[in-house]
Formats: sequence, C-alpha cells, structure tokens
Amino acid sequence: MSRAKQYRAGQKFLAQARATWRFLHDPEITTFMGHLGDRLVAASPSPQLRFRFFVIKNPVVNAFSVPGGFVFVNTGLILAAQNEDEMAAVLSHEISHVTQRHIARLMALSNHLSWAELLGLLAGAALLGASQYNGGIAALSISSASLANIELEHRRGYESEADHIGLRTMTRAGFNPHAMAAFFMRLKTANQFMSDSGIPESWRTHPATDIRISEAENLAARYPNPPIPDRPAFDRLQAAVAADTLTPRAARTWLVSNLGARHDGQALHFGLALLALRAGHWDRAHTILSALLAQHPTVVAYHLAAARLALRTGAAETAVRQLRQAARLRPGSVRLAASADETLLEIHPRAALKSIERLVRRHPRLSSTYRLLARAFAYREDYVHAHEALAEAEYLDGNRRAALRDLHFAAAIARTPGAKARAAAQIAGIKNHVPVPPAFP
Repeated sequence: MSRAKQYRAGQKFLAQARATWRFLHDPEITTFMGHLGDRLVAASPSPQLRFRFFVIKNPVVNAFSVPGGFVFVNTGLILAAQNEDEMAAVLSHEISHVTQRHIARLMALSNHLSWAELLGLLAGAALLGASQYNGGIAALSISSASLANIELEHRRGYESEADHIGLRTMTRAGFNPHAMAAFFMRLKTANQFMSDSGIPESWRTHPATDIRISEAENLAARYPNPPIPDRPAFDRLQAAVAADTLTPRAARTWLVSNLGARHDGQALHFGLALLALRAGHWDRAHTILSALLAQHPTVVAYHLAAARLALRTGAAETAVRQLRQAARLRPGSVRLAASADETLLEIHPRAALKSIERLVRRHPRLSSTYRLLARAFAYREDYVHAHEALAEAEYLDGNRRAALRDLHFAAAIARTPGAKARAAAQIAGIKNHVPVPPAFP
C-alpha cells in the first residue's frame, strides 16, 4: 500500500471529520500543536513524512491518527495533561501508528477489509474516543466481520509498539520519557476509551492500562528522570483551551486550580482576559491584557488577544497594528500574516489584496492563502478570479470535483476570451493531473 494511497484515505477522512466535528482554529493553539508535532516527527523513525495536527472541540480525553499523517487531538486531552511532556507522549504514540504503517499492516492481515470499511472503522474508533460512546460501538460493529480474521493480539501488539517507539521518539526530541507512564496512570481513571471497564472484550484493541503503565515505566527506567519544567507556552495553550471550551464558571475554576501557581499567574491572568473577552467585559479584558503586554511585550498570544479585543470594540486599525506586530514577532507564521491581511480586508480591500497576493506568491502550496485570496477578489466583485482561487484551494485540499466545479463556473461567467481560455486550460490540467498554475492579476 503506497504512501500516496494512505494520504488520499486520510484526506477523505479529514473531509468527513470537518463536516461532523467542531475544530478549533485559534492560530496560537494550532501553531503550538503543529510545532510540537513537527518536533516529534523530526525525532521519529520517519522524519521525512509530512504530518498535520488538528484540535477537536471535545471534552473527552482522547487522540487518534489516520493514514497519511493526520493526527487529531481532543481539547479534553490538552486540559488533562499536566505538562508539555505528557502531551508529547500522546502525540509521539499517534505519530508512531503512522510511521509504522499500522493501518496498512492491519489491511494486509485481512483478505476482505476494503478502504470503505477501513474508514468506517476509523470513524467508529474516533466516536468511541469522542462523546458518542454507543455510536462508536455501533460504527465499529459494521466492520467487525472484516476484522474477524485479524487476531486481536495483532491490534494490541500495534498499540504496544506505538508506545515503545513513541517513548523513544519523545526522548530523542528532548522530553522526559517518564511522562508517558504518568499520563497513562491518569488515563486509567479519566478516559473511558482507554480504561478496561465498559468496553466488550472483543473491542479492546488497546492493551490493559496496567500493562501499558508497567511497560512504559520499565522502558523509561533506562533514561534519566529530571524534573519536568513548567513551560509558559503550554500554560497559555491550556488557558486558551479552557476559556474557549468550558463554561465560564467551569473555566474560571479550572484556571485557578491548575494555572494559579504557574509563572506568577501569567497564564491564569491570560485565561481570565479571554473569559472577559468572551463575556463582553471589554474594560476588564483591556486592563488585564495591557498589564500582560507591558510585562511581556514579545508574547504573540497577548498581541492576538489584544487584536481580538480591538475588533470587538470596533477599532479595526488598532487590530491590524496588533496583528502586524504579532507577525513581526513570528515572521515564519503564515497564519499570523493571513490574520492581519484578513482584518485589513475589512477596512482597506485594495491594500489587503496586494498583501494577500504577496502571501500567495511566497506560499503557493497552501490552500488557506488561496481561500483568503478568493475573498479578496470577491470584495472587488471579481468573481472569475475568485472562483479560480477557490478552485486552486480545493485542488490543494485534494477535492478535484469541487475544483472543477468552481472552474466551470468561472468559465461560464468569464467575459473575455482570455479569461475563458485560462479557465479551460486549468480544467484540462486538473482532468489530466497536470494542473496549470493560476494566473492572477
């Protein structure tokens, strides 16, 4: 089974997931998870593989991966981790499932398991670790006949292998390997999916938690066990997730209980500022954020929160300045540059279009930049180029049918022979799997 085929399966699963689950798109949260994941991938057995990391708004403590390098993490897991090393333990486990081709190996063991049944199995596993526990069992049962010939020991063995390789991966990446056993101990009581109770024996693909804890402790015993430091970036990640996903009262309680003693309460105050933003208490949010920025002017998360506050209060120009400052502090971040351009689009469409075009030229393989470009063209009522840009985004996301639909629409509304010819050339290129680079003014 080729890597390309696995990647296509992962893309299909992602499309289904986007239509079903709520994803977090906060640039700081997604950036943190991406950087942590990339650091672990670089230390994995297959550092050349491309991975993508997503955060799902779900309170259950769970994470899972699908073929092609797509890793999904629930917000419940982020809040359950005591430190970044425990997060690294979970991500390295999921990365190992992909690098070791566990799904492909499962299919090789079965003479009947099709890709459609595989996606059903993955969806069931995700539901089992999400909030629809009974739904997960039902989805898994659809594929049970195909898995009947696969020995349960193989599936359990793959989980154990992912633990072993994941532990070595996180150690090479500079994290404390003892954090894996510590997190498994917490999962034993916190996560229904990973525990032994409530799951029929035939569905227990993970080894018993006690066994996983023992194996992780034995493996980690070969390495030093230095104190795990608190890291401000991880604390801010948890503060943002708590403020965004918990009820206001639960979020405040969680913030005080978990972050009150860390780094002079920085993360706690940041979380309280985000709660004030969420509740519309603009003056309180401004007071907290101003104090944080005065003490820590290089923290990007504080600038982004200040920009959100400015937008909520109608100060778009101030928001653009804050976003530009954040982008300067992190010059390699496409998300931050795009956020500034998106805000600028609301007040200065022409200047924003030029800036977005420069961003597309610097990052011609990112679908998100083309979607933003499509919006910029739509502001100018240039719907031909808007649909061409949208088609490019769809193509980069692996959705050829949607890309062709947008190009056919662009051709239909084009008024000049040149525009019609350009759309026709792009349609032919996609059909022949030789895409023509879009020509934008």
